[in-house]
Amino acid sequence: MTQAPDQPPYCPPAGLLPHRFLGDERAVSAVEFALILPVLIVLYLGGVELSHTISVDRKVTAVASAVGDLVAQAKSIDNAEMNHIFTAATAIMAPYPVAPLKMVVSSVEVSSKGDKILWSNGYHTAGRAVGSAVSLPAAVRIEGTTLIMSEADYTYTPTLGQIFTESITLSDTFYLRPRSADKVERQ
Repeated sequence: MTQAPDQPPYCPPAGLLPHRFLGDERAVSAVEFALILPVLIVLYLGGVELSHTISVDRKVTAVASAVGDLVAQAKSIDNAEMNHIFTAATAIMAPYPVAPLKMVVSSVEVSSKGDKILWSNGYHTAGRAVGSAVSLPAAVRIEGTTLIMSEADYTYTPTLGQIFTESITLSDTFYLRPRSADKVERQ
C-alpha cells in the first residue's frame, strides 16, 4: 500500500497484527538459535573445563606413580637424588602450574604391631613424621616387609574461575615394593 508523503504511516488494526506475525516464519531460525545459544555455550565451556580437570587428574596419577617407581628402584637415596626425582616429577605436570602440587614419598614398615613410617620426604609440603602410624590397604600388607608409599595432591583451580569458583583437590597414592633391596635406605 502506498501512502502520500504527508500522511502518517499505515498501522493495521490491533486485531490483525497477531495474525500477521503468526504466519510469518522468516525469523524462526534466528529466534531458535538465540534461545539455544546460551545452553550451547554452557555445554561447550563445561566440556572444556571437564577435559582440563581430567587431564590434570591423569597427570597427578602419573606423578604419584613416577615418584614411587623411581624411589622403589633405589637401594638407598640421598637428598640430591630425592630433589632430582621431585624435579623430574614436576615436568610431568606441564603445561599446568606446579605451585599447587604437593608430593610425599615415604618408606613404610609393615608389622603386626602396626605400620609405621621409616622415613619420608615432601615437596611443597612436609613429609610424614618418622615413626608415625599409617593405615595401609589390606591388599598391600605383607608383614615383615617395607613399602614405598607415594602420594600426590593437586589443588586444581578451574580455568573459568569466574563461573566455577570452587577449587578441586585431586590426589592419588601408590604403594610399591622396593626392587633392589628389602628396603630403601635414606641417607
